[in-house]
Amino acid sequence: MFDYQSVIDNTKIRLCLDCGKCTVVCPVARYDDEFNPRLIVQGSLSQNGLGPVDQSVWSCIACNMCMERCNYNVKFTDFIRYLRYESLAEGTEVQCSHGGTPQAIMHMMAHKQIRQNRLDWLPEDIQVQKPSHTAFFVGCAPYFDVLFNDLGVKTLEGSKGALRLLNRARIPFTLLPNERCCGRDLLLQGDAEGFLALAQANITEFGRRGIRNIITNCPECYYTFKVDYPNFLENWDISVTHTTEIVAPLIESGQVALGERQRKVTYHDPCTLGRYSRVFDQPRSILHSMAGLEMVEMADNREKALCCGASPWVGCGSVNRQIQKERLAQAAATGAEILVTACPKCQIHLKCAQKNAEDDDVCQIEIQDISDLAAQSLASQEAS
Repeated sequence: MFDYQSVIDNTKIRLCLDCGKCTVVCPVARYDDEFNPRLIVQGSLSQNGLGPVDQSVWSCIACNMCMERCNYNVKFTDFIRYLRYESLAEGTEVQCSHGGTPQAIMHMMAHKQIRQNRLDWLPEDIQVQKPSHTAFFVGCAPYFDVLFNDLGVKTLEGSKGALRLLNRARIPFTLLPNERCCGRDLLLQGDAEGFLALAQANITEFGRRGIRNIITNCPECYYTFKVDYPNFLENWDISVTHTTEIVAPLIESGQVALGERQRKVTYHDPCTLGRYSRVFDQPRSILHSMAGLEMVEMADNREKALCCGASPWVGCGSVNRQIQKERLAQAAATGAEILVTACPKCQIHLKCAQKNAEDDDVCQIEIQDISDLAAQSLASQEAS
């Protein structure tokens, strides 16, 4: 499926100047002396892609911090994705986290004949238009809340909040009862076949329902539809928008007014929404628009924001937990009551770190989705 020379050209990997800046900023390398992005590149190029794949490629969390720092725009994370594809082809058995359940669910969703019961969570107060050329893509939140119930995650509250915000803005949308996972985790894992199976299933569903526009609250789905689908699929012509990209301009123009929230919060930039997609200002604009809400930045924010520490449900160990602990400590240092994020997976990974902490110095700050928080302000506005 992938040609080594084409991968080298597309990732600009030969432009690596051996400066080591990628390793300096890499959060994994900070806690794992054996992980070195520069040496992974050198090792592969020295063998012209013919030797066994360096197994440290599975330690990369795809946070894209290396590419943010690289002066030559070397796409290291894309190169890692290719090496993982090759590693799987060599017969590598991946150490999947959570018993491989997320991967199993994704592969089950790829079956053409599957019929899901994925909309039972929908509250009666949310208005859904049938039919519509615009779909709100929920993503894996209905599965996440069941799979990670022991962590107390409520990723669906983010989806509900986003839908209530769209209702308030009078933006019509439909929901797809048989949408599939976007497939990004399988793609990052190197499972290109699994990714394409999910993508084709989604394309079939979108085409059958006449979908021309997609709104999503999940950064992973957003980037996958906006960047990965056009790169891997022909005739992809659906526009993709993140919830914050719709809501923030409407607030600024006065078309939507949020209510009051007397809380002190800090915002965690998800890697995929921030460094990958460059959506930094819109979430902050939404937070600043809520009366009474105080927003304090963490030490590392925007382009320099520290990753939540795990992706894509592979090899989550002590290094990942140290990264998560560091990020939670940065949140605690702000004095905030709530860590706000725009990503369901960030919420899961950070809550997992909180629950499984082996000591008492892991910050137990409340974690909440930004759309959920904004929608709660609407409720307080109606009650006053």
